[in-house]
Amino acid sequence: MGEIIWLSIPLCVIVSFAIGFVWYGPLFKKPWMEDTGMTDEKMGPPAKVFGGAALHALIGALALNLLLDRTNGVLANTSGGVIIGVAAAAAIGINYMFSSQPRRLLYIDGGYTILLYGAMGAVVGLMK
Repeated sequence: MGEIIWLSIPLCVIVSFAIGFVWYGPLFKKPWMEDTGMTDEKMGPPAKVFGGAALHALIGALALNLLLDRTNGVLANTSGGVIIGVAAAAAIGINYMFSSQPRRLLYIDGGYTILLYGAMGAVVGLMK
């Protein structure tokens, strides 16, 4: 197995929250909530929502570390992260096609995923 840069893991989690705060806040909160039928009341307990999000970001950061183990340089790691994000967004797209989700929702969630993994790749690249 590849080498994990352990300090990058919590930093990637922080990056995921920072990007998510902007992406699902001022940029796309209204259309995302419309397309998902979500309301602030339906969101659930914040500890559960944010704890689950942190756990999934941690898993993604670990996987990214392992996949980018032999990649050197910030640009190469960022590019690798973007490619991984595109693959993940494509998988989201498959699920959204079968669950008849709006195309706009795919663009919102897929765009976040691509940006997130590119940014995580940059974090990993900066720490090598």
